[in-house]
Amino acid sequence: CQDFAHIFVSAARHLGLPARYISGYMLDDGDLKAASHAWAEAHVQGLGWVGFDPANEICPDERYVRIACGLDYADTAPVSGMRTGDSPEKIAVTVSVEQ
Repeated sequence: CQDFAHIFVSAARHLGLPARYISGYMLDDGDLKAASHAWAEAHVQGLGWVGFDPANEICPDERYVRIACGLDYADTAPVSGMRTGDSPEKIAVTVSVEQ
């Protein structure tokens, strides 16, 4: 989904439309997918920011939970920084959404 979102953002910008990369989660039949999801938004004159999910070929709706938006993935990375050492690492994430 990240690649599809990046391609959409690049194509929209090439056409002169302001576009941004969105990261978050998508509810699937009431359950959160285990992994994060990415989609894009383009600014359409007269409408404002409109969401597009090119990976699923739909427009985002109330099932989408936005966590961050930016120019690209680097602006929306859930974890960033630097780590040194040779110890194994593990990141555990739990997400809960209430409607």
